[in-house]
Amino acid sequence: MAIEALGVNHSDLELRGGLRYIAITDFTDATGVTFDNSGDHAVSAVTGVGDAVLFDLKQGTGSLTTTGTKEGGTILFEHTISFFVPNISSAHLRALESTRNQKLMVFVQDFNGAAYVIGCSEAFALEDDIANQQMFATVSSIEGGTGAALGDENGVTVSITCQSGELPRAFTGTFTPDSSAGTVAIS
Repeated sequence: MAIEALGVNHSDLELRGGLRYIAITDFTDATGVTFDNSGDHAVSAVTGVGDAVLFDLKQGTGSLTTTGTKEGGTILFEHTISFFVPNISSAHLRALESTRNQKLMVFVQDFNGAAYVIGCSEAFALEDDIANQQMFATVSSIEGGTGAALGDENGVTVSITCQSGELPRAFTGTFTPDSSAGTVAIS
């Protein structure tokens, strides 16, 4: 069994949690996805991704969680990305509004530099698909407010969910965020 060869190093115990960057793009923009099934469980390249919306997060305001459930003989995973966007602005609201009712592919990078892709699954895909067409991500909730007291933060909390046939895949392709422009290069 492969799990017997899984080692945990002392340095693994001291890694910082949380997400640093979230890049959201339309699933249908991707023209090609290269799945790495050599044991890395990764996506090594995505082509055709256009203008992804980048969110640069403060530590402690973004997370990726995965829950697996088995029904019959199939295990499905529910991935949830949750993040807080402070200081509500017209640009933030416009970017979030554009994600409503869209099929999304989401790239996240944690504070340790590891990147993952959500909304892009090879499991249960049809033969000619670049990825399973039914396992895209969607915005499931947006909750916001200005706060009532001087110490309250104003902003919105966004939740994006995706049902997948596999655990999140590491993204080993190019992920170069430009926080000042609010863009990211993905390939």
